[in-house]
Amino acid sequence: MGYKNAATFDSLRSVAFGSITTSYAIVGSTLPSPAVAVTFKNNTDGLILLSLDGSTDMLVFPSGTYSVYDVRTNAPNVTDYLLSEGTPFLIKYSGSAPTTGSFYIEALLLQT
Repeated sequence: MGYKNAATFDSLRSVAFGSITTSYAIVGSTLPSPAVAVTFKNNTDGLILLSLDGSTDMLVFPSGTYSVYDVRTNAPNVTDYLLSEGTPFLIKYSGSAPTTGSFYIEALLLQT
């Protein structure tokens, strides 16, 4: 796999409120190549927890919020600080079950 100094958007990942449970479940597929930036959008009316390992609560998204993680900003080299290929995104709700909306994940990938 050769490296190019270019990026492309990955397919949108989403889960509707009725499919979000109290157990971690993967959202879409794992990253097909390293990610430069990722956006998480909680358009549900519930509190969503995110994990990369399926057991550790790592990020929390209150209802109606979003977060952008540009993991490569200010990296010493253009190939530094990337989310690894094969990274899964797993979510669950905490507290009351969401009754509306969806949870979305957008990823900006290295173009290979």
